[in-house]
Amino acid sequence: MAQDPTTAVVPTPTAEESSSTINDNDVLGNAKQEVTTPESVLSNSTDKSIHDPSPVSTLDKIKTTMAPLLLYVVSTAQFLDIVNGASVSVAIIPIAEGLNFKVSEMIWILNAYTIAFAGLLLVSGRLGDLFGHRRMFLAGLFWFSTWAIVVSFSTSPLMFIIARALQGMGAAGTIPTAMALIATNFPAGPARTRAFSIFAAFGGLGAVTGILLAGGLIASIGWAWIFRVSAIAGYFLFILGFLSIPLTPPKAVKPKVDFLGGITVTLGVTGIVYYISMGVEDGWASPKTLPIFFAGLLLLALFIFIEYRVHQPLMPLRIWKVKSFSSSVVLAFVSMAMMQVLIYYVNLCFQEIYNWTAIQTALGFLVHSLLAIVVFSVLGRVLPRLRLKPLIMTGFLLRCITGLMMAFLTENTPYWAIPFPALIIHVFGIGFSYLPVQITAVRDAANQDQGLVGAIYNTGLQMGAPFGIAILNVIALSTNGNGQGQVRGGPQLMKGYKNAFFGIVAFGILGFFLTLILLPWDKPNAPAKTAAATAAIAELPVETVEAIEAVAEGKGEVDLERGLPAVEKSKFESEVSTISSENILDPTTTKTG
Repeated sequence: MAQDPTTAVVPTPTAEESSSTINDNDVLGNAKQEVTTPESVLSNSTDKSIHDPSPVSTLDKIKTTMAPLLLYVVSTAQFLDIVNGASVSVAIIPIAEGLNFKVSEMIWILNAYTIAFAGLLLVSGRLGDLFGHRRMFLAGLFWFSTWAIVVSFSTSPLMFIIARALQGMGAAGTIPTAMALIATNFPAGPARTRAFSIFAAFGGLGAVTGILLAGGLIASIGWAWIFRVSAIAGYFLFILGFLSIPLTPPKAVKPKVDFLGGITVTLGVTGIVYYISMGVEDGWASPKTLPIFFAGLLLLALFIFIEYRVHQPLMPLRIWKVKSFSSSVVLAFVSMAMMQVLIYYVNLCFQEIYNWTAIQTALGFLVHSLLAIVVFSVLGRVLPRLRLKPLIMTGFLLRCITGLMMAFLTENTPYWAIPFPALIIHVFGIGFSYLPVQITAVRDAANQDQGLVGAIYNTGLQMGAPFGIAILNVIALSTNGNGQGQVRGGPQLMKGYKNAFFGIVAFGILGFFLTLILLPWDKPNAPAKTAAATAAIAELPVETVEAIEAVAEGKGEVDLERGLPAVEKSKFESEVSTISSENILDPTTTKTG
């Protein structure tokens, strides 16, 4: 098969060259083995554990059979989280009435979960890197499901808020590790791109499924069953995950946890998300919110100082040197701000302008959800052959068109005239922008950092969502009036909604220019030239790769003090020569002609 001239020339290691490389046919069921010493890569020996003559147990046979389900298990975990969130957003009023929430307390029905989830993402993702993504994923899923049951039996607002926050902590353990499990079990390139496309498609389906589920359950057996259904599905998924996610060997050295860094970053992120989420309700300069915001900023500054000084940081600062990753986090923030605001205000348009019920609103979104499955599946196959930067820019422009169309909606506008085509255009906009940004974020990270990278990326998403809604809510509310003469409901609200949709257009233009300025001109299967990317390809620790690069470029010699195990210099230099000749140190090398 002829190779695309722009495709990166990265040789596929044979079994003799690397015992850590996985077979493409087993990609769904076999985790890449983590190499703890360079000798395991530098030597050309085959892993003897492959030929282990010990008998295979029945449980092992079941796990082997279930291995291909890995992708669908982690994707369904994200689906479950989004279904739960979307369902609760529809059920706010029934929950508030059933538990006698005060008006001032109602915002915590959503924010208790969001703040806890965002605050613990980074710590949970890094713990997955240190102690195993499988372990953290399953623990988070079990915790999520258990507290979902507790939420369903809440008898007071306080019990509901506390249980809901604890449920969010469980979700923080599953989502970043779900991304890490995909990144570490699927090789970079077309296979990983297709896997993340399926992962994203499940997420898109979850939003509308949650609205439909909530509408049906609220109308029949009550809001509590939203959480009971989530719990039942979560426990079932836990069993499937236990059987399908491959075990990884324990680390040779017991990992050390940066507790001080974990505490400061958790409190710092929580404070900032609290400020963004509560600013609209309590005021941006309110003594209830502003001190917490400044405290969050100071804690994050302290966290960065700690990470710079400690030997084994929770967040190694080297990951920010990868431009594709740092750019993706910024774009994820803007992208999620746009997406959440658009869904939020289209939902309000259906209910307030069209006066639709929850079920009618869900049906209005059905085309968006079903088309997302098709579009994301197709994009998963074609993205490896496309350059991401122009695609992301096009996606942001398409999303601007959606916002612009919805700004001219009135109560007399037929659904088929504006909302229907606008939602179709939005699906393509999301597919062209959100999905490639997600792929770019994890593409160049070493396996040892995938949980952390997924956590930081998701933190950007979680901060972007309330930020977008908070900013544009201020615009809409100020337009419709927030004092005497305030518009209470009905089609008159469209005046404020129109300005919110114009705000979405502004976000899209911002995303377009940020992509143009920040994002490298790379393809999804052409990693950037960094030590972290090289380590991901060669399965070497980052420190080892940096030492090899220095020797290969004549800028240094073997530095045993940097943690590089003692090896014969001649053998080390031979490996340098081999790696350099095979272009492993320069993954962006391309054919020209």
